[in-house]
Amino acid sequence: MAISSKDTNHLNRQTWESSDFPIVCETCLGPNPYIRMTKQSYGSACKVCDRPFTVFRWNPGKDARFKKTEICQTCSKIKNVCQTCLLDLEYGVPTQLRDRLLGKDKAMPSSDVNKEYYIQNQEKLMALEDG
Repeated sequence: MAISSKDTNHLNRQTWESSDFPIVCETCLGPNPYIRMTKQSYGSACKVCDRPFTVFRWNPGKDARFKKTEICQTCSKIKNVCQTCLLDLEYGVPTQLRDRLLGKDKAMPSSDVNKEYYIQNQEKLMALEDG
């Protein structure tokens, strides 16, 4: 029995990300505690893993430009970076500098199939750690 792409399409959609709030640093949120944020489900593809994710867009301040999320939450959690500026959430420095100073190297695979396999394994590990 042959499996058509229509039969397996729902399996790929299960790994698509849908979230209620982005993972962003305080700098990207801005000084105003009352910001309006728009949410677009599956609005764009992640710049790292090419999977669709929920895009958030907001204006952090009066004279600031609009900001939006660029990567998915899974990639953000794996690397511990802001979804918008891609800086480290803990230290506020670029991830390449952080990894070099701390001696960590979490390189993602480059091929599409290996990326998908790697991300699925990382999601399973994060789910086990969360409980």
